[in-house]
Amino acid sequence: MVSLSQGMINGQSPSNLPIYRLCPEIRQVPQSQSTWRLNGKLSPDSIPTGTDVFVKIHNAMINIIASTRQDFDGLATTFNDRSWSRNNMQAYFRLIEHNLYLVPLLAPDHGFNGWLKTSTLPLDVFIADPLLLDAQTTALVASLALAGLPLLDLNNLAGDGATGVNSVSVTVDENHERSSVRGRLVAVQQAHPKQLHTSLDTLATKILLCDSGSGPTAYGVQIAPGAALPVASNFNGKATLNLQNVTAKYEVIVSAGVFQSPQLLMLSGIGDKTQLAQFGIESVVHLPGVGTNLQDHDEVTVNWRMKSNYSLFDGCKFLSDPAQDPCLQKWLDSDHLNLYAFAGSIDAVVTQSSSAVPAPDVLTYFLPAYFPGFFRGAPQQLADNHNALTAVVLKGHPSSQGTVKLTGSDPQDLLDIQKLHFQAAGGPADIAAIRDGIKRARAIVESRPVGLFVAEELAPGPNVTTDDELDNHILNHVFGHHACCTNAMGPDDDPNAVLNGNFQVRGVSNLRVVDASSWPAVPGFFVTTPTYMISEKAAKVIIAATKARAT
Repeated sequence: MVSLSQGMINGQSPSNLPIYRLCPEIRQVPQSQSTWRLNGKLSPDSIPTGTDVFVKIHNAMINIIASTRQDFDGLATTFNDRSWSRNNMQAYFRLIEHNLYLVPLLAPDHGFNGWLKTSTLPLDVFIADPLLLDAQTTALVASLALAGLPLLDLNNLAGDGATGVNSVSVTVDENHERSSVRGRLVAVQQAHPKQLHTSLDTLATKILLCDSGSGPTAYGVQIAPGAALPVASNFNGKATLNLQNVTAKYEVIVSAGVFQSPQLLMLSGIGDKTQLAQFGIESVVHLPGVGTNLQDHDEVTVNWRMKSNYSLFDGCKFLSDPAQDPCLQKWLDSDHLNLYAFAGSIDAVVTQSSSAVPAPDVLTYFLPAYFPGFFRGAPQQLADNHNALTAVVLKGHPSSQGTVKLTGSDPQDLLDIQKLHFQAAGGPADIAAIRDGIKRARAIVESRPVGLFVAEELAPGPNVTTDDELDNHILNHVFGHHACCTNAMGPDDDPNAVLNGNFQVRGVSNLRVVDASSWPAVPGFFVTTPTYMISEKAAKVIIAATKARAT
């Protein structure tokens, strides 16, 4: 059951309620009258009634689960639970995937009936308009094909620890449109309009906790409709919030992301008691690991200016209004057959930086665009430059560990986020791996057919050649966009473990966290699809727990 309570509660306004009190009586309703919220990762017939889930996700469409064996097998060892093994977790990939480019009989590790549609390069764009495949683009594709042995599949079990060159799988459907959680949510809502309810532009401010007699218990979430985080586009300054309570019949499941999930726990009194005390927050459960262990892949780009614009980019301004973007208008008029059908990356080169690491740990992906990394102004730079090439060197399983800390007790206060790139003991080795990746990307471009079309290297630049110069460039230009791991799963004897192997928050009943923050280490090369996989596993665990309650 989900119920909204507004205004006064037991004679107090919601904002003045103590953070922890005796559990209230929650009115039970017949199951047929119940409602629930979900995160788009659970099967439509499998949502346990009375679960509150608050959603936040970002997806850049690259669909890779390679190099996750050490992640999943590590969890299997940690929890002595073979259901976490890499081989078993492939079943969850098959469950979610709707593959559009392989033959089922020849691809047993892939799924063909899931909600996440996957494809590769949209070659039909060039068939529809051969003039878009200019000599420069042809040379680029040929150069990448010659960059190493072909790696046919980064998403099957055999490809998990392989090296080579791969045409990247992306989450793009047969109409060349993004396939994502949004589509999943819309489909479920249309199929079950009376059961799935979403609240847009709503800020979760606190998990409601109470004393059940046997310890802290989560019984709902406090929300503020119309409110926004200070980094949101619709944030207009801190203001008095219209607080409401949403109560849960069974469990509260938090999926607010790598930054807001730990923030929500800390605002609710779950976290390091010393940090909470600094902001006058009552400590309910001392979990010092909340907000620590922030991890991300380390990425650095190599950029070149080409001699000519790509024909594929003609008229493209990357705007949302067809009247102002001829390329968008053509995309609409041509059955989506132009540049906007592409997800970005053309090919990826997977390598292993050292025999000392257990698996391939460097992935370099190439895109025919100017992309300096996720920095301010990058989208406009990409839109303005139609004659560029970028190689993004990504270090998998890096050593960096940062933190997410509060700066105040208000849910609209900014967070103190410190990624601390390369500051752990393995930092020098990570820098060396990226340095070698930059050298490798340069060699691919300089010695292959595409090199004939390159005007100059923009970054790091032709004068950056020595190891020291490259290392300095890496330190000043590193970025990441796969942040995770701030509510890490871990064993019972780990004082920094926030969650157990069933995603339950330690020391609190009826509370789970299921999102990218749940990982103990940043997985593989890309986090989105592996996070979908663990979310499906969480769904199975939650369903089993709900059925157990009913018996």
